[in-house]
Amino acid sequence: MLGRRYELVERLGHGGMGTVYRAVDHRLRRTVAVKTLAAELALQPEFLTRFQREARAAAALNHPGVATVHDVGEDAEGGAAEPYLVMEYVEGRTLGHVLKDGSLPVAQAVGITGQVLEALEHSHGHAIVHRDIKPANVMLTGTGRVKVVDFGIAKALSEMATRLTGTGVAVGTPAYLAPEQINGGATDHRTDLYAVGCLLYELLTGRPPYTGDSPFSVMHQHLAAEPVPPSQLRPELPPALDAVIVRALRKDREDRFAQASAMHRALDEASRPTAPAPPARTPTTLDPAAPRPAAFGSALPGPGMPDPATSGPVTSGPAAGQPAAAGAAGSSPAAPGSGREAAEPARRRPARVVFRPTAEGAVALLGCLLSLVISRTDMIEAGQFSRVALLAAVAGAVLLLWSARLACAVAWGPVAEAVATWSELARANVGWETHYVVIALVLGVVAALCLTAGYRDEGTGGFALVAFWFTALTSVWFFLDDLRKIGVFYVLLLGVPLAIGAQVLKSRTRPRRDVPRSRPTGPEYPATRRAHDGA
Repeated sequence: MLGRRYELVERLGHGGMGTVYRAVDHRLRRTVAVKTLAAELALQPEFLTRFQREARAAAALNHPGVATVHDVGEDAEGGAAEPYLVMEYVEGRTLGHVLKDGSLPVAQAVGITGQVLEALEHSHGHAIVHRDIKPANVMLTGTGRVKVVDFGIAKALSEMATRLTGTGVAVGTPAYLAPEQINGGATDHRTDLYAVGCLLYELLTGRPPYTGDSPFSVMHQHLAAEPVPPSQLRPELPPALDAVIVRALRKDREDRFAQASAMHRALDEASRPTAPAPPARTPTTLDPAAPRPAAFGSALPGPGMPDPATSGPVTSGPAAGQPAAAGAAGSSPAAPGSGREAAEPARRRPARVVFRPTAEGAVALLGCLLSLVISRTDMIEAGQFSRVALLAAVAGAVLLLWSARLACAVAWGPVAEAVATWSELARANVGWETHYVVIALVLGVVAALCLTAGYRDEGTGGFALVAFWFTALTSVWFFLDDLRKIGVFYVLLLGVPLAIGAQVLKSRTRPRRDVPRSRPTGPEYPATRRAHDGA
């Protein structure tokens, strides 16, 4: 337990700067990522001061592509101060793990690099240079979004190394170091753009621009050698991408892109597919817009004949002015006494909007309002919960015009999730005591019964679905930790409304049973009775 607040649950990775864990913030009840720095760094008081200063500066960044810094501190329970950094937990894989499967498609590589440049444009606008852009510091989520992590740490390390040695020392991964970092010179935002060029090179080719037997060999190539154009390693790459990467990897900072936004625009233009050249026109080229001549032998309108372009279809039949034969197939309904008349079963309208106030509708509307309120608060800071709650509130209000039962299935999910999260029936609070386990199991069984009742009852099933949400999520909160619980909630919020919606749609499209498929006609079955039954 770090700082008597963060419980380390799972080790996610280890590097030269420290170790990253998935942890639980017991004060705010959320899942976070905690990075504990190496023990030798804790022995330098100057480093701790610089580290905290840079972490606080990075905490001011607020961008979808930047992993948010929540907290920074030291844990001294073991006798020596152990610095740690608390960041937003990003569920996904680093680009280093993604690249183990080989190079990426061009569109995906360009899209990822564009998102990294957007994040850097934001940080550079706040005078924060990352200094250690590499695949291990770029996270790729399951939705394809990019998160850049470890802002500020590399700067604190480089400043500390300069203070200890009196000269600049290269801090970072050799494959992505800019020449000015290797020489110990001044760095700025263009240093990050050099690393982005190395990153894009590896995403497209599966290898960094410079490789060697030792870190010194790689750093020497950064200073003196020109990279092999990516198109020589992957021939299908357009030459324009080569030009963008070559400019980003210029040895002199003045020859690189001036801003991250400029590199982003150049990258978009280089990856844009070029339109094929129009075919050359020749004297024999046919104009597709010109009218085509009529085929030989086709009928042309003549005197006394209707023009096909202006009249309806021409059919053969009796001459004009002669009555059509009675009883022809497909004509008017059979006259009384002709036997039986066919009638299609009447169907309900699946999109029928109902404006009839009911108690079930009032409960659904209350759920929409509560979900809207929850979306505007910070009761749960897990991922995109606030947006999900807002979407559930809006979707519930719209679906209420179609089915109050379906609106209850959508709107009450975030409300029950918020209540379950803040309840005391959690394993972290009460442990695995037998009676609490029994209570959670009983709630799970009740939840299954309520879901079944809500699915079957077309009249007042919304009340059972509200009970399902509260019992099910309370049981899930007890048995699972924060990370798995929010995933199960998202699955339920998607699956339950889909199942209920399918059942409602099926019931709306089911033929009415009170309309028979055929009825007798004739004097013994009056027309007034037939009209009454068909109503």
